[in-house]
Amino acid sequence: MASIIDENFEGTGYEETWAETVTAGNTLDEDAAIPGTPPTGSGSQCLKAIFAVATSAFAEQTKTNQNISYVRYYLYVETEGLADGHIITLVNLRTTTGTFICAVQVGQNAGVLQARYNYYSSGAYQTTAWVNINIAQWYRLEFKYDLTNMLWEWKIDGVSQTSGSLAAATYTPGRMRIGGIQTTVTGTTTLYQELVVWDDTNWVGEESAGISGGSLIAGGRGSLIAGGLII
Repeated sequence: MASIIDENFEGTGYEETWAETVTAGNTLDEDAAIPGTPPTGSGSQCLKAIFAVATSAFAEQTKTNQNISYVRYYLYVETEGLADGHIITLVNLRTTTGTFICAVQVGQNAGVLQARYNYYSSGAYQTTAWVNINIAQWYRLEFKYDLTNMLWEWKIDGVSQTSGSLAAATYTPGRMRIGGIQTTVTGTTTLYQELVVWDDTNWVGEESAGISGGSLIAGGRGSLIAGGLII
């Protein structure tokens, strides 16, 4: 497993180098206090995005092309000001030149907050069925876009929601955006993102709880001890 990006938002500013694009009236704060009960493995800070006007509140990094991509992050929607049919595209992968490829999106349908996966396959954008989510609850969101094996999938809290095969034409990921993009606004939506990882090998899963009282609490990455070393 090799992490292309591993951002935990601790300390002042970002841990990694990101370029921000924030439309006037929106907010992106990488030093926000974590709301609610923090996800396993969190520190004290996370990314906060407030969408009060249309378009952007995101940060991005451009990497090299990746044929296999697994993305994991945690999402908390604090307030939701969407109208029916309105959508925010969350953490997403793009080509090195900026063309959108895939992301989990949140939207409102018939007054219900929901999430889905949007991905590029067969020369067009494909969307999965909507899944209900709650306000003021942390979710672990994961998605796969695998051009080597031509497969896609997305998960909530480790549970697969939908999966399938990719077909040409496809795009190759080489850039990540965090935060989000919203094209229409009727009210203010505030959301938080934490523990963002882009990996080139496998599902990242739950973050390790880390060291507590001198012993390691079982979790995901870094949860084994061998010869006194955390691996």
